[in-house]
Amino acid sequence: MLTSVRPADVVLEIDLSAIQANFQTISALVGPKVKVAAVVKSDAYGLGLVKIAGALIDAGCNLLLVGNLHEALLLRSSHIGAAVAVFCDEFARYRGHYRSNRLIPVVNNCVELDAISGAREPQTYFLNVETGFSRLGLAFGDVRREYLCGIFKRRPPSVVLSHLACSERAGDAMNLLQRDRFQATSDLLKPALRSLAASAGVWLGERYHFDMVRVGSALYGLNNAGIRPNPLKTVASLKAKTLDVRKVARGEAVGYGATFRTARASRIAIVAIGYKHGLPWACANKISVRFAGYSAPLIGRVSMEYITIDITDVPETLCGPGRDVELLGDVFTVDDLAATAGVHPQEVLTRLGVGCARRYLDGSPASAGFPGNLTNAGHEHDPRAIPG
Repeated sequence: MLTSVRPADVVLEIDLSAIQANFQTISALVGPKVKVAAVVKSDAYGLGLVKIAGALIDAGCNLLLVGNLHEALLLRSSHIGAAVAVFCDEFARYRGHYRSNRLIPVVNNCVELDAISGAREPQTYFLNVETGFSRLGLAFGDVRREYLCGIFKRRPPSVVLSHLACSERAGDAMNLLQRDRFQATSDLLKPALRSLAASAGVWLGERYHFDMVRVGSALYGLNNAGIRPNPLKTVASLKAKTLDVRKVARGEAVGYGATFRTARASRIAIVAIGYKHGLPWACANKISVRFAGYSAPLIGRVSMEYITIDITDVPETLCGPGRDVELLGDVFTVDDLAATAGVHPQEVLTRLGVGCARRYLDGSPASAGFPGNLTNAGHEHDPRAIPG
């Protein structure tokens, strides 16, 4: 009797060569004078921090941005030698870890800036300035006050950065407002490098590129700006195993809440994936999957560990337990699933990365086998406290 779903029954396939190709696409778009930094925070959007970082370095990336000190130390313990900047973790408290591991803090407030200023030895740092996002960063008044106090003359930032709030909407007036505010701050500080645009902001044009762009979601195949034709390669594919196939009479309910009733005598397959693995609950009765080369609609609700698909129109000789079902790939992408379910594509990708086993594809024979090159989600990212 089946009591649980084995991890290998649900697999998120990650194409490392596609990530590298997307990095090269962005690099070509911004040109040789603009640096492309890779955002690998949140375990590289759920795809595996160390594995993704290695692929990006092989593609020519030499600056990685992580969300916190845990991720930075994981990269260093994995012998990742590229420059690593930390978006958010207390420099004043953990300055010893920053210095001993050659990590770059992103300064988000005046307390952190004072710690930089008061350090005995010079510390490379990035300065985050607030231009209209109202999250982290120094407001222009704070920047001006600290400038007049001479902090930036004694300890100049190597990069001044900010974050666009509405870059996915090219015509939004907020983009120009934030650009002008960022330009004013940059004119005051005159840093070595300026960085305003992230993934969607890259498509706003060279006026937003400045000296460096910080790319995350686009590397992983997410086309948040809706560029057509899509220049990005698909990175993530999702497959799950068929557990059982059964016949259901006309008029019978399928799944919780009886949200679907069969309009004919039907053949249905129970598939080993659910919202526990990151499949959005809201995609119930809205999407189709690929089964034995045929399109098969998802019928009934998404439950914790299972979905049900209608395979009535699939030849019976092709139906049976153990067959792979493709939920995501080149035809139906993470962006498509997110749009159908009414959720954000980054949310879908990170949840799938946490909930599914991961298999890496890089075009080499060693990566093509199953279950070879398979990892369980979450094993790379150790959430334990910072040592010492």
